[in-house]
Amino acid sequence: MLDRPYIIHHRRPYRCLMFILLSLVLCLSVIGYWGQQWQKQQIDKLETLQTQHQQLLEENRRLSEQNQALTTQIDDSKQMQAMRQATDSQLETELEALQQQVISLNKELLFYQNITQGNVSSELQVRELHLRPATDDPSSFIYRIVLTQGKRITKPITGEVLLTLNLKGKGEGHSRLVEQSALNIRHVQVLEGTVKLTENEQPDSLRVLLRQSDKTLIDTTYNWQDTVSPAP
Repeated sequence: MLDRPYIIHHRRPYRCLMFILLSLVLCLSVIGYWGQQWQKQQIDKLETLQTQHQQLLEENRRLSEQNQALTTQIDDSKQMQAMRQATDSQLETELEALQQQVISLNKELLFYQNITQGNVSSELQVRELHLRPATDDPSSFIYRIVLTQGKRITKPITGEVLLTLNLKGKGEGHSRLVEQSALNIRHVQVLEGTVKLTENEQPDSLRVLLRQSDKTLIDTTYNWQDTVSPAP
């Protein structure tokens, strides 16, 4: 068997080093390129997130404005509803008052018709006495006195009407004059006014006196509790 021939190579000490350097440069290039791509992706993601964040802020602002507008509309609707309810309640109250007024006017019309047709007493009389509490002052009472007479006269009956308040707890005969009005009646005369109670006064009765000079035409006393109508 023949031995292999020996081949003598020249020594290349820098070949391995060059290969290592090339490999290192290639690795660094790949790493650098990958790093740039990763950084670019992160920048793109950041920009996308910033854009989305801005859009969300804008959407949040828009929704907040809509919510505020809806809240304002709801408040306005509630206010309008409250105003409508108050108006309806006021209209109902006014309607009831007008209906009562119509009823009263119808009664007065019928009463005046009876007067003119001679269907009532011909004597001078206190036809009606109404007394009711004032709505704005609990110590005040509004009175309404209707005087009538059915005689056929050419001149009205004249004189004066004295309204006297008799009080409790002050001894017998204690009273005070509330109102003094002129009497001037042919068929009907209506007197209206207010009785104002002072502090601690306890009314017992109300006296209506009609007189002509020194002649008493009518002298009638009405019990206070029986005369006062309930508060409206």
